[in-house]
Amino acid sequence: MTDLHGIIIRYSFIGDVLTFLIVEVKRLLGIAEVALLAERRNDLVRQKNDADRRRDTLHSRLFNYLKYIIGDDSDPRFDDAQNIMRILKEAGNPTKLSENAQSAMMTAIATKMEPHSATLTAIGAKDIVDAMNDANTQFIAINDELRSMIAAKKLDPEQVSMTAIRKDIDRHYIAVMGMLNGYAIAKRDESTEMLTEINVLIARFDALLAARRRNK
Repeated sequence: MTDLHGIIIRYSFIGDVLTFLIVEVKRLLGIAEVALLAERRNDLVRQKNDADRRRDTLHSRLFNYLKYIIGDDSDPRFDDAQNIMRILKEAGNPTKLSENAQSAMMTAIATKMEPHSATLTAIGAKDIVDAMNDANTQFIAINDELRSMIAAKKLDPEQVSMTAIRKDIDRHYIAVMGMLNGYAIAKRDESTEMLTEINVLIARFDALLAARRRNK
């Protein structure tokens, strides 16, 4: 719709009715931009919460796994597990901290674990540590994007949903295309170039949608 708007406003022959419709489309596109931002924010919040829960779960799994090995001093992995447990205990429990403090602590734990990669592999804890580090890295990236988004643009908590905006834009799109079909008949010579551009645009998005359907 943004591309369609960009094509139409370049032509001077459009009448008052179509001009009004296009101005309204522009207004709706502005609302849609904010609505999309709100949807993205909500999606990021869900992703951040998922990553936060996952890193907590993996930290607990690592701690309990090491505790299980250390519980039997005859286990050949006992000494190695005890060394890794010492690193965890010296760092403290990050799951009790605020989000940012937890991120910093888990990043520090990951750094301290790096020289012990072979030991972690030997006791069967490498995959847990790698997954925990990945979850923490993912959380930090999502949180940074979320904070940047909120700082860049104030979002209205009463913002109308993108679903509602799409319905309004669809109605205006139908009205605009109806007017353009009329111009194609009444002002064929003047409208040919614009309609060609619009048809190319429609074909491009049809191909995009078809590619997505194939991928699914």
